[in-house]
Amino acid sequence: MSDIDIQAVLSLRYRTSQEADRYTDQLRQQLALETKAQVARLAIGRSLNMGPLPETSVDSKGLDIPAQSLFSPENIGAWVGLLVTHSLLRGGPAIDSLEALRNTIRLHWHRGALELWRDFNECEQNYDKFLETLVERRSQMPETATTQDDGVVPEPGKPGAAQDQSAALAKALSEMGIQVQIKDARHGARLTRYRVLLMNLADSGKIDRGLPQLALALNLGDKLPAKANADEARTVFIDLPRPRESWIGVSFDKIKDWAAKSPRDTSKLLVYAGVTVTGDDVVIDLATAPHLFVGGTTGSGKSVCLHSLIASLLLKHTPETLQLALIDPKRVEFARYSKLQNLYRGSIATETPQAREMLQELVVEMDARYASFERIGVSNIADARKQGQQLPFIVAVVEEMSALVHGDKNIQPLIERLAEKARAAGIHLVLATQRPDSDTFSGLLRSNIPARIALSVQKGTESKIILDEIGAENLLGQGDMFVKLPGEPLRRAHGVFLKPEQVVAAVKQKL
Repeated sequence: MSDIDIQAVLSLRYRTSQEADRYTDQLRQQLALETKAQVARLAIGRSLNMGPLPETSVDSKGLDIPAQSLFSPENIGAWVGLLVTHSLLRGGPAIDSLEALRNTIRLHWHRGALELWRDFNECEQNYDKFLETLVERRSQMPETATTQDDGVVPEPGKPGAAQDQSAALAKALSEMGIQVQIKDARHGARLTRYRVLLMNLADSGKIDRGLPQLALALNLGDKLPAKANADEARTVFIDLPRPRESWIGVSFDKIKDWAAKSPRDTSKLLVYAGVTVTGDDVVIDLATAPHLFVGGTTGSGKSVCLHSLIASLLLKHTPETLQLALIDPKRVEFARYSKLQNLYRGSIATETPQAREMLQELVVEMDARYASFERIGVSNIADARKQGQQLPFIVAVVEEMSALVHGDKNIQPLIERLAEKARAAGIHLVLATQRPDSDTFSGLLRSNIPARIALSVQKGTESKIILDEIGAENLLGQGDMFVKLPGEPLRRAHGVFLKPEQVVAAVKQKL
């Protein structure tokens, strides 16, 4: 690997076999992805989760992809390290030149694309079942790739095979010229947090710059450590991702326990996003947020996150204090909620015209409420309730905003108007998309929606759209997230694993 120039790697173009190229394009269409590069990364990851590459050659007749579409300057080092490590552990050919690297990528892409297509057909080409398969079979690092994945979510509170890597971390930092003392370690849901005492304060910046090098030293592959200032002088937190088999599941019981134990206050719109690295609850009050934007790519856990937010609201409110305006262009995510009494207008909007009509009605409702407030001499829903007005909160949840905005140019102005004015009227937005871009999440929306949840995304530019900073491209997927709230530091959290039918059953039991 020492002979490979990373900049040269980024200047090349890569291609796979004609057969794999065809499957790549078909999967791109089935998964509604924008580029073949996104499928290619999935395919390479799928292949890395398998055994040695077969000793056969494949043609290179597929259409080529620029390296900077397939990889990025931020993660190319990790990808190359992962490919080299797989080859070393599996007895593959040496990757000691650019041509050897191109050939290895072609073989992994070929094998992975064929496997993904086989997975898709084994799921009877069912979109949702296939996505569940992708989530459950997220690529492991080479040292854990042979572990069988039974698809069972780890039980809460049981860290499984989580190991203390204090000695390995101290050694890796020492090799980087950074002398530290590891004070303690705490196992969270997906990460282990190490409290690190710096012998030299100037080394803090050296750690920031050396996180990719630290990942390579600790054999983390494309999963980067994270560093944050700790709560003691001269100390920092370093969070290390763990192998999947040591993850701690966060079950639906966590939300139910929180809802049962925390005081009920119908003047708040509390939603449960998940738990922090160290297990503390992450709760957002939509009444003050006042709106929330959720972004994450396919397999990131975005839809499950939305179910968690909806569950929180339903467990804390009755139909008299909360109505849900659900918009679901995908048609499948919110179907289980179709019989709930809390539904605004009694139905779920699944077509673009229905979504536009629902948003128009929310604007009319907002204006009507403000007219009512003016008549009774109040300025917001809280004061109106004190005057005897029986007004429920309305929370509009949009499952895939990008599809609506690009499908109807009249929809975004409606969303922007609600984002600007609806807070005092008790109408709040939860907007979600798997394709965050400046067209979907406009500057006007960003200025009016300061509360954000970023799940894993493909590129640093997408992270900046959601959070105004990079970082979400390094998340682990499957519910790993950053939560950004006004006036608070960025927090890393891990979402709750639940299914819509669990939410419906819990609400029915409560009623």
